[in-house]
Amino acid sequence: MVGRASPLACLVAIAVLLGGCATPSTEVIVPVDVVKVAPRDGSQLRRAQVQVTDLRKEVNLERTTIGGISMGQVVLKPPAPDLIRTVIETKADDALARRGITEAQTVLCGIRTFDIATPATPLYWDVNARIELVLRVRGHDRMVSGAATERTFVWPSAEIIARVTAEALRRVGEAAERALGELYEAAR
Repeated sequence: MVGRASPLACLVAIAVLLGGCATPSTEVIVPVDVVKVAPRDGSQLRRAQVQVTDLRKEVNLERTTIGGISMGQVVLKPPAPDLIRTVIETKADDALARRGITEAQTVLCGIRTFDIATPATPLYWDVNARIELVLRVRGHDRMVSGAATERTFVWPSAEIIARVTAEALRRVGEAAERALGELYEAAR
């Protein structure tokens, strides 16, 4: 006797088959417009020198389908360290200007986490971006983080990944500006 598959089992099987056929396993180039994330006042002098160090033990920038099957790597343009440097420089300059600090300041920035993942279910993908940084000014440290998620019922395109990455960068930038303000005050 042959049993009947449940509707959910059929849906899962179809999603797995379609997910595997959605696109070949390739890199997806994701351009991120950092100027929209951290707009810079053209009249403001650059006072912050930001030195970025990538502290990640593992880099997870990947599109996946059901079961965690890799469907290709996410390649950010510009790369994560350059995106972080631009955001932190802008936010550090803003924090310096607000406090009336005119002398140049060095900010050490360690990237602890910069992950992009697209876990899937039979019905949707979640596009997740997560960023964790450690900022150091004159021997004082602060941890900052930012994350964003968007649910999509279509294949996670470069545009969706860029939008989620930009939102995570915006959030980590806001947290960094607050933390840098505190660090500058502590260093006075």
